[in-house]
Amino acid sequence: MARRAELQNEFSWSLSRDSIFNACLRQYYYHYYGSWGGWRHEAPPDVKELYVMKNLQTMPMWIGSVVHQVAHEVVKGFTAGQPLPVEAAVAMARDRMERDWQDSATGRYRRRPNRICGLAEHYYGALVPSAAPDEATIHVEGCVRRLYGSYSYETMLGLGPDSIVECEELNTLSVAGVKVWVSPDLILRGGDDRLMIVDWKTGTSSQKEETTRQLSIYAIYALRKYSPSAGELIGVEENLRLGEAHLHSLKEWALEETRKYVQGSIQEMRRLLCDAGQNIALIRDFPMTDHLSACLHCRFRRACDRG
Repeated sequence: MARRAELQNEFSWSLSRDSIFNACLRQYYYHYYGSWGGWRHEAPPDVKELYVMKNLQTMPMWIGSVVHQVAHEVVKGFTAGQPLPVEAAVAMARDRMERDWQDSATGRYRRRPNRICGLAEHYYGALVPSAAPDEATIHVEGCVRRLYGSYSYETMLGLGPDSIVECEELNTLSVAGVKVWVSPDLILRGGDDRLMIVDWKTGTSSQKEETTRQLSIYAIYALRKYSPSAGELIGVEENLRLGEAHLHSLKEWALEETRKYVQGSIQEMRRLLCDAGQNIALIRDFPMTDHLSACLHCRFRRACDRG
């Protein structure tokens, strides 16, 4: 039997990586370097624990994960000609949350941190067990129900199954020779060949600049893969918590600004590496943030003795 090739810690870029980099350099180091290899049986205990922390979900992350998974099933059913009724979708979400909650509360997630849900609130003992799951379930059920009345869902119904180009697929594009990870929630193609790029949100709305950047990165990817002109792209920020849809016209100037931003972010990340060619980082070059408020919801605060 051929030996499986050893995984390499390849440098890449994503929106989430950029967000962590800007929030706290120490958190960034732990997430992308300190925890690397923590899945291996022979990994040192501290690396294994960092890997557990890396894969923890906060309650907002968990809520978003469940809603996105159910939304994907809704789209998949529609594509296959077997639409998923709203009550079935709500039941699916509830079942997923009950299973995740048990996996987290019992510590089962430690067996496979990257596959089984572990909540940071359980890990740090900060939950009120009787109240938290009920509040999260109400939030998720509301988002799922609002999905069925959303702008993107109504548009999908009107255009038909053949309009669905992608839904929750993990892909990459290259910017400045670096692999950039993207996963648009939904891409639809209209009868006029216009592409609609949809981003479902389950929390409070992001700042407009951040949302435009996110949709623009997806637009750059869509342009390269499906080759429409920039004038045929429209972005939709669909806030399922608030039941609001905000349209973004993705013009070429916005895409160019985003390209420049990504290139600048890549340069800043690589500048801190002790060996950029081999993607090697040293913890001393990634100090902890002085903004302690950022530590409140950080999954690595135990590693920094801040929680």
